[in-house]
Amino acid sequence: MTEPQQVFDFRKPKPAGEPEFVPYELSQPVFFVGFMGAGKTSVARKLARSAGVAAVDMDTYIERRCDMKVKEIFAASGEEGFRAIETDVLRELATGEPRLVSCGGGVVLAQANREILREHGFVVYLKVTAAEAASRISDLSTRPLFGDLDQAQRVIEGRLPLYEEVADLAIDTAGRGTGAIAREVFSLLKKEGILIHAE
Repeated sequence: MTEPQQVFDFRKPKPAGEPEFVPYELSQPVFFVGFMGAGKTSVARKLARSAGVAAVDMDTYIERRCDMKVKEIFAASGEEGFRAIETDVLRELATGEPRLVSCGGGVVLAQANREILREHGFVVYLKVTAAEAASRISDLSTRPLFGDLDQAQRVIEGRLPLYEEVADLAIDTAGRGTGAIAREVFSLLKKEGILIHAE
């Protein structure tokens, strides 16, 4: 006879004295922008878990919609084709139920996207250097626009004014873990009245 599998009941009450988790809700979408490797997706996911709100990664959303990897979309349609899809998806996510949205690094390149970001949500800019970004990306071949460090640094510097243009909040991620960054964003979103206790 095989041993019966252990069943985990995640609905068990918490030990006495431990407060019940009260979920939050977002008063508006929160967009995370910054260069690839800044930690946008990891920070959004950790924040989503701690606050009990929804999070979505734009590139993953696009891949599922198109049934293709981002690098395959670039190969088939070029950057221009990818950016058109990106704008369509950003508009959809900006006008739906508020959630945490981790955006692709180049989302700020299109003026239409910058207008959507400014008009429809709160934008958190995560700053990162090219060297630190490279150290955080496990497979650079999945990032069609990274190139080498010099090229990546030039891209970051070129996009810097655009990131700053849309940012409501800018956080330097150098030498910091995503957990600490998520806690800081959590606190600031509560202070701004964007992360509020659900009724």
